[in-house]
Amino acid sequence: MSAEQISPKPSRLSKATVERIAETIAKKLGFRPDGSIEDIVARFGGKIIVGTNGHDDYESGSIVARSLNDFTIYLSKFTSLARDRFTIAHELGHLLLHLSVVQKEKPNAIMRATRWVDDKNPDQQRAEWEANWFAAAFLMPSNEFKELYLAKGAEEAQKEFGVSAKAIEIRAKSLNLTL
Repeated sequence: MSAEQISPKPSRLSKATVERIAETIAKKLGFRPDGSIEDIVARFGGKIIVGTNGHDDYESGSIVARSLNDFTIYLSKFTSLARDRFTIAHELGHLLLHLSVVQKEKPNAIMRATRWVDDKNPDQQRAEWEANWFAAAFLMPSNEFKELYLAKGAEEAQKEFGVSAKAIEIRAKSLNLTL
């Protein structure tokens, strides 16, 4: 019999705390904005597959996590490298913020997260927000982002951080930055 697959459960940490955790982890791992996120996944013991896990993730990414060092991140074949970079960081956010919550409730459960959540389920929505906060801070640490964005603009920040224009726009807005 296979283990039950459960959606991420939110950590209920504040946005500031999630961002602080993400930036601290990135720093401890020696991850730089131009660094390889794929190498981080490999260091944790995870795998990345371009394709689907078979559950509503054809157009976006997902993660199936059995433990902190046994997980697979699935990337859509329809997305860009910049989008994939954010997706990988987002799925790492689910792994690091939500797997322990899921397994505390059900120790043998496998966490399966897709980008598609039930709009009527506030826990699923919250878990997605938390994973987005984590990804943004992991890839675009606030101090480095503010400095580059204000000095050189959105386009240069997009190149430096290797993310989409939309990710830059949302990060700038969340940090109350205007050009």
